[in-house]
Amino acid sequence: MKALIKRLMQFAIGSLGSALLNLMMIPVITFFISPEEYGKTSMFMLVQTLLICVIYLGYDQAFAREFYEYPNKKKLFSTAITIPFLFSGVVIGGMCWFAKPISVFLFESDGYHHVVYLIAASIPFLIFERFLFLYIRMQNKALEFSLFNILVKLSILICTVFFLIFFSRTFITVIYAMIIGQVIGDTILMLRNVRIIYMNPIKTDPDLYPRLTKFGLPIAVATVIYSLFVIIDKLFIRYFCDFEQLGLYTAAFKIASALLILQTTFSNFWVPTAYEWHKKQKPMRYFKLVSDSIMFLIAILFMGLLLFKGVIMMVLSPDYSQAQYIFPFLCFYPLMMTVSDTTNLGIVFLKRGTLNIFVSIIALSVSIALNFLLVPKYGAIGASIATGTAYIAFFLARTYFSMRIWEGFSVKSHLVTTFLLVIAASLNTIIHVVWLISIINIVVLVCIIVIYIPLLRTLYRSYYAKRQLSIT
Repeated sequence: MKALIKRLMQFAIGSLGSALLNLMMIPVITFFISPEEYGKTSMFMLVQTLLICVIYLGYDQAFAREFYEYPNKKKLFSTAITIPFLFSGVVIGGMCWFAKPISVFLFESDGYHHVVYLIAASIPFLIFERFLFLYIRMQNKALEFSLFNILVKLSILICTVFFLIFFSRTFITVIYAMIIGQVIGDTILMLRNVRIIYMNPIKTDPDLYPRLTKFGLPIAVATVIYSLFVIIDKLFIRYFCDFEQLGLYTAAFKIASALLILQTTFSNFWVPTAYEWHKKQKPMRYFKLVSDSIMFLIAILFMGLLLFKGVIMMVLSPDYSQAQYIFPFLCFYPLMMTVSDTTNLGIVFLKRGTLNIFVSIIALSVSIALNFLLVPKYGAIGASIATGTAYIAFFLARTYFSMRIWEGFSVKSHLVTTFLLVIAASLNTIIHVVWLISIINIVVLVCIIVIYIPLLRTLYRSYYAKRQLSIT
C-alpha cells in the first residue's frame, strides 16, 4: 500500500504542476485579449483536440494494453507508433492542401492559412509525446513522467507570456506561442528518450500488427465519434452565436477543468494498477473501494468549485464575469470521465473495445440533441448544460455495458451523488443571489458526506488496523 501511495503522489506532482500551469494560462490570456479574441483561440484548441483524438488510431491504447504482456518493450513501441506516423502523413498533406478553407472555417478569414501549416507541422511531435509519455507511465516511472509533463506545460506558458508581451495582443499570437512552446517541450522529451524513439522497420514485429489493430481500431472508431462529442458544443456556439460567447464558454471550460488535476493524476496511477490487480485476480471489493473513494473525493471538489466560484472567477478579467454561470455543468466533464475509468473495467479487461463505439454514439447523440435545443436560445449556458448532461450519459453507458459483461459492483451511491450534483449545478446556473446559493451548496455538500459515511468508516478502520499492525 505504501508503494501505491508513493507512486500516486509522484504522479500527482506532474498532474498538479501541469494543472496549475494551465490555470495560470487563463489569467494571462484573458488579461491580454478580449473574449472575442479568446473565442478565436479556442478554435485552434478545437483543432488540436480533434487531432489528438484521431491521429493515434487507437494504437496508443493497444500499446498500453500489450505493455505488460509483450516482452520486448522497445520493439512494441516501434511497432505501435509506425501506423500513426504513416497516417499523420496523410493528415498533414490534407491540411496543407486545404489550408485556406480550413482557415476560413476556423477564423473567418483565409489570411491565417499559415497557422494551419504550423498546426500540421506539430503533429509528429504530438505523436511522439503521446507514446513516450505512455512508455514512461507504463514503466511506473512516476517522477520522470511528472517532471516532463510540467516541462511541456511550462514551455507553453513561458512562450505565451513572452509572445504576448513583445508581439501583438491577438489570438494569432497566442496560437503561435502555444505551438512553439509545445514543440520546444516535446523536443526536450524526445532528446531525453532518443534511444526509445529510434525506429527501424526491421525492429518492428509484423505479427504484432493484427493484435494491435484488432484492439485499437474499434477504439479509433469510438475515438473519432468521441472527438465529435468533445468539439460539438463549440461548433454549435460558433454557428449559432459569436466569438465572444465562444470565448466566455472556453474560459468557463478552463475553470471547470481544474478538476482535471484529480482526473489526470488518478488515471495515470489507475490504468497500470488496475491491469496489475486484474492479472493478480484481486477481489472485487478492492475495485469498488477505489471507485467509491474517487466518486466521493471528486464530488467534494465539485461542490468546492461551486461554493467558491465567485472567488475563483477573480482570476479572470472582469470581461469574463459571466463565465461563473456557465461553468457549473462543465464540471461534469472531469467528474464523469474519472469515475467511469473505475466502472468501465469490464470493457477493458475483456477487450470488448467495440462497446466504446456504442458509448460514444450515445453520448454524441445526447450532446447533439441538447445543443440543438439549447444553444440557439441560451448560448454558452445552453451549451454547458448539453455538455454536462452528455458526459453523464457517457458515464452511464460505459458503466452499463461494463457491468453487463463483467462481474462488477454496485454503483447506487454513484447515481444518487450524480443526481444531487445535477440539482446543485442547475441551481448555481439559475440563482445569482450569493447567500442563497451558498446555503444550497452547503446543504448538498452535507448530503453527499452523509451518503459516504459507510465508506469513510471502512477507510478509517482499514487505516487504524494497519497502524496497529505497524506499531506491534
